[in-house]
Amino acid sequence: MRRAASPWILTLHATPTRAEVLARHKTKGHGDFQHGAVSANTELALVRAACRWGLYQECWEGGDPTAGIKKWKRPRRKRIGRLDELRVLLRYLDCCVNDAELRDRALIGLQLFTGCRPSEARTARLDAIRPYGEMGCWTKGKTKTGEPHEIPVPWQAMRWLDAWLRVRPDHDPSGRNPCLFPGFSREAPITATTFRIRWADLRIKLGMPGLWTYDLRRTIACYLGNELHYDDTTIRAVLNHFDGSSLSHYYFKNFDSLIKPIQEYADWLCSLKTTPGADVCTPPPLRQPTGEPAAWVEYPG
Repeated sequence: MRRAASPWILTLHATPTRAEVLARHKTKGHGDFQHGAVSANTELALVRAACRWGLYQECWEGGDPTAGIKKWKRPRRKRIGRLDELRVLLRYLDCCVNDAELRDRALIGLQLFTGCRPSEARTARLDAIRPYGEMGCWTKGKTKTGEPHEIPVPWQAMRWLDAWLRVRPDHDPSGRNPCLFPGFSREAPITATTFRIRWADLRIKLGMPGLWTYDLRRTIACYLGNELHYDDTTIRAVLNHFDGSSLSHYYFKNFDSLIKPIQEYADWLCSLKTTPGADVCTPPPLRQPTGEPAAWVEYPG
């Protein structure tokens, strides 16, 4: 947000008037579906959020200068991970050995196998994911919808998390950092910038240009529907999208009802590694569960 604000908002010496905001919006965005529309909308949203927060907190009496200014229309992103990209990515993740690679694999695995938002994976708490039979249970707490969310974690991702926890450092000198993926700041997770740089390097190395980590969320939705033929209600529950229908108060997907779709999707993904395609390295395929409890490193507290 600081990057988005720095070209204009942070250069202002006074609150912009509605005329100034509108002029900037037109100059920056040019029009619907034009170059610059996304950044213009971001600037508009920042000013709007700041003013409305001040009004809500009763610490601002200057009104909302963005009232009546509409965001520019822009095309909806439909990029998902293609089969060849997913195959190469999974084969690479099987080859991870050093601490940074194991961390990245666990972080990417949560997004790849559960369809979570990138920020949810990056800021996950150390005690948020616990074994649940052969799989895991991730209690996210309050999410974007304003409600807590629980999602099953397939056994493949649990093993990647287990490998990361065995080498996970603790940079907090006063005690254990509560974040599953700790950063160098006290009690803070790995920064979004750090992981964005890591992902950018990885997609260049693997030949996945233009694939964002958020696209993995769209990927699970498409393949759950197109390949595994799950209904919209199940997909919406996996993505934790709000259902505004009156029936949603009485009928909804509970945690156990999502175990089968999540695990089937993970198994389907991992099966891609056995099909012909671009090869990064050739590790043995993941072993199917034998009925033994999943390995997991427990930490006090």
